[in-house]
Amino acid sequence: MKKLLGIVVLGLLLCSNVEAQTKNIGNGLSINIPNKYKYFELTFRQLVSRFPEIVSDEQIYDDFGIGMGAKLIVITDNQKTIKFFNDVTSVTGLEKLNRKHVQPLMQKLQDQKFLDKMMKIIQKEEPNADFENMTEEEMVQLMEKIYDNPKMIKAFERLFKPNFKKFFAEYDLDKYTILLIGDKNAEYLEEIKDESISDLTQNLKDLLEEFYEDTNDPSLKNIRDWQFEIAKNHNGNLYLYSDDNLQSPYVTSTYYSETFWTTHNNKIFIASSICTEKCNASTDLLDVIKPTNLFVESNSIATDSTNNNLVEQLNSLNKLYKSGALTKEEFEKAKKKLLN
Repeated sequence: MKKLLGIVVLGLLLCSNVEAQTKNIGNGLSINIPNKYKYFELTFRQLVSRFPEIVSDEQIYDDFGIGMGAKLIVITDNQKTIKFFNDVTSVTGLEKLNRKHVQPLMQKLQDQKFLDKMMKIIQKEEPNADFENMTEEEMVQLMEKIYDNPKMIKAFERLFKPNFKKFFAEYDLDKYTILLIGDKNAEYLEEIKDESISDLTQNLKDLLEEFYEDTNDPSLKNIRDWQFEIAKNHNGNLYLYSDDNLQSPYVTSTYYSETFWTTHNNKIFIASSICTEKCNASTDLLDVIKPTNLFVESNSIATDSTNNNLVEQLNSLNKLYKSGALTKEEFEKAKKKLLN
């Protein structure tokens, strides 16, 4: 999964600049391109020619149906965004990005004066913390406190502001949509297509919980608590949709994101959108993928999904009541609201 996401990030790229309202992207699919947006695509074959090391483990590509003809696409409204992806997808560009932005940040994090400033911020909010004798578990608890303290987060942001300012003066990542279209049958998705939606949902929740516990990193708390929906569309194909943004707890600025995974003709289709400014509390994702007709839930599935979700919420509510977390009055009020 990590490699697959890495491909999506690395592959957002550059070919021809096309101005169009609707674009055929292959596999019998078309997408909308908003007015004045730019469209770029790259095949996996082109990507591998630039970064041969990404095919070191071919199994994951077979599992998800990623062959040499698979496409990576980016749609964005800003030329600075294109500049970023141009740099990310070339050796010289990566070297420049590393030299101008990554290395200075790493050097700052190793500078003792800078570390002292960070420590003063923490000690101001947590004066009784014994850093010399702090166990790993206590350090995790401290990081969770930092995560829940907006004042401390803003103080850290001020320390890194020069780095952020320099980066965004050169690049712009305010609004873009990434798509991945497979070219072979997705073997793993074929294996799970007959599993129940409730089992798939629970398995993914367990996987996210396990990942969080293994890393023991409070900054990944949002991954553990990620909200998503798994259902079937009108074609009978499984899909995953989420508008939960997985925002880092160490950043106070808000952004919006949407993610959609499904298959078409047994080939994987992934779309993910990000928006940080002028978003109207959403992204362009649903408008972009509307012509694909893939995010259309069947009536029977929608009813089953709603009923299953209602049962889960009622069970959770009942557990809270039995544990004493809710009074009887609060329990009855919440239950009535759910049933209505």
